[in-house]
Amino acid sequence: MLMGLEDDLTNTLDAQSCAQVGKDCRGCVRQSAEVVALLCPALQATDAQRIFFRMYRQPGCEGMARSFVREYLCITEQEVVFRPVREERYKVAVCA
Repeated sequence: MLMGLEDDLTNTLDAQSCAQVGKDCRGCVRQSAEVVALLCPALQATDAQRIFFRMYRQPGCEGMARSFVREYLCITEQEVVFRPVREERYKVAVCA
């Protein structure tokens, strides 16, 4: 159940306000891409971009969409290469 938090844009972020609390755009996007890749490792680029815009609704973050998708794809490609082959016992619902 959504609590309406996504509609509260009173704390609209920009790169300067994030920098004041010790965050940088690239690090923030990379960390989020890692989490999404863990939860949903088989997304297409368009679905990853859709998730980015649902996560980052602040206008100041829009410019990082490509970086997010690039990081996500890089992480998931590495996982596919290094993931050991094993029997899947549990199926997870498709993300997105």
